[in-house]
Amino acid sequence: MTEADPTLASIAATFPDRHVAKSRGGYTLIDPATDTPLARLKPIPQTDRFELFYCSLVRERWRTFGDFGRLSLTPDRAHEIFRNEAIFHIQGRREDRAIFR
Repeated sequence: MTEADPTLASIAATFPDRHVAKSRGGYTLIDPATDTPLARLKPIPQTDRFELFYCSLVRERWRTFGDFGRLSLTPDRAHEIFRNEAIFHIQGRREDRAIFR
C-alpha cells in the first residue's frame, strides 16, 4: 500500500475541477476533458509555498510564470492566478501533452 501524499490531497482540494498528478518532484494540473497538462506546481523546499509553471508549446517545456522570476505562492494564490491568466487556458495539440509529463 502506498503512503498518502498530503500535499497532493491539498492541491487536489484547491483545484477540484482538475486532475492532479505527482511527477518529478512537482504536481501537474491536468484538464480532465482532454488529458492536457495545463500547469505545474513545484514545492519550494522548507516552505509551504510553490512555484507556478505553465506549458510552453513554443519551447516545449515548463516555463516559470511571472515577469520577474520565481514566485513563492500559496496553493490558494496559485489557484487565483491559474483561474485568471489566459496562458493557463491555451489548449495545445493532443500529441504535445506527452512532453510535459
